[in-house]
Amino acid sequence: MIKFLKNTFIMLAVGLMGLTACDDDDSVDYTQYYDWRDQNNQLTITLQNDIQALGDKAYFTDSIQSLSEPYTYSTVIRVLESANEDSLRAIHRWFTPFYGSTLKVHYTLYDPESVWERLEANGILTDQSKRNDTELMNKIFGIGYVKGMEGYELKADTLESYQVKFYEGFTCSSVIRGWQDCLQRMHIGDSWLIMVPWYLAYGQAGSGSTIDPYSNLWFRLKLVDITYWGGTVDENE
Repeated sequence: MIKFLKNTFIMLAVGLMGLTACDDDDSVDYTQYYDWRDQNNQLTITLQNDIQALGDKAYFTDSIQSLSEPYTYSTVIRVLESANEDSLRAIHRWFTPFYGSTLKVHYTLYDPESVWERLEANGILTDQSKRNDTELMNKIFGIGYVKGMEGYELKADTLESYQVKFYEGFTCSSVIRGWQDCLQRMHIGDSWLIMVPWYLAYGQAGSGSTIDPYSNLWFRLKLVDITYWGGTVDENE
């Protein structure tokens, strides 16, 4: 399956340009994915419990509640980089996007199965100390550089992924709920590592042949710019 995903991840870029949840296919027997669903559900709960128990000592240090389902759903995040005031052009640098804002982001999507293989291989799923070992977790989610036709490009250093350099011209309202919840809380220049639970991503249906049903999704997500606010911002602030 992983080898297949390697060959088809470029197709994922096209699918992700919408980043919208897929409708369920009644012809698919989803019961075969129930173990995968339960594993992903348990991991979400485990990471949220780490955050509550360890606070800033946890690797993932925050759990963002869904704006659409605030009492049920949340995305787990780790802040990698906070907005640098000196590097930002706009006077609106400390405003967060509106639901209808048009954005430009940079992101890496990790292969969900590769994530699981790395977590299992390092004993992270059952050992809280390893799960919150910054050096070990950074190694798993490390980023390297490769020289491409257009210069140096980011790529995942330790996991299978397809790196899209930039995704722009979309609104918060048009993407999966996990992205909506995070982006509306991010500032220009912020970079987060996030785990989006399957029910805030592509749900039971998955996404074609590239993302299985009930898959939690792992992203490095950076808000590069807000190209159109789509709302009212006080120019004097």
